[in-house]
Amino acid sequence: MAIKRYQIILPLLLLPIPPAFAAADCIDKTCVDVFTSDNQLIITAQKGAAKPTPKAATKKPVVKPKSILTIKPTPKPTPKLIIKPKPVVTKKAIAKAIPKPAAVSLSDKLVKLLPAGDINFQPEADSLVNLPVYFWTQTPTRFTALVPILDVVVYVNLTPTFTWSFGDGGVFITTMQGAPFPIGGITHTYKSSDNYSVNLRITWNGTFSVNGVTTPISGNAITQSINRTLSVVKAPTRFTK
Repeated sequence: MAIKRYQIILPLLLLPIPPAFAAADCIDKTCVDVFTSDNQLIITAQKGAAKPTPKAATKKPVVKPKSILTIKPTPKPTPKLIIKPKPVVTKKAIAKAIPKPAAVSLSDKLVKLLPAGDINFQPEADSLVNLPVYFWTQTPTRFTALVPILDVVVYVNLTPTFTWSFGDGGVFITTMQGAPFPIGGITHTYKSSDNYSVNLRITWNGTFSVNGVTTPISGNAITQSINRTLSVVKAPTRFTK
């Protein structure tokens, strides 16, 4: 089936026709749109939009001019009463009188939830100054979903960008998840002891595909923000002979 695409919670809902889909080319085709709104991933579909019915032209009444001379009308003879037989209504006439049902317009709207992010670090308690702290997240580096909507299937593909803010002014941007010691990948060394608020900002961008045709998801990127407190202490110093 040919698919018409436009620049694009979990129950199936019958909704009013969106203005973007109220076009004649959505009557026999399914129009699909994937976009972001209010930091959510929205998937919509429309099929069966009817063409607008043109209004009939209104005829202006014709005003006849009044005659100056008054002419008395000639009385007409009284017509004879003629009784006509009642017409017989056949089954064919009844069938023609029944109007055809209007074309059904279907629309659907889904909100797809993304995986929640998290922050992990090592050592988990009392990290030491001047020694690296290892950071990582279990948020996946790719999110995919097959979403059936009306009579089509939409394939959604999103990838995240991770922005780490370590609380002391240090920032690190990556597409890696990171890992604990000894693999690492994301580390940060603090120069003074304190309680630091670590923030991880996850930014999702991607595309959607219908029948093998891939299109970027329109709208602003979906963002998630997670915070966690990290305690950094000074290492004890000992002098030995």
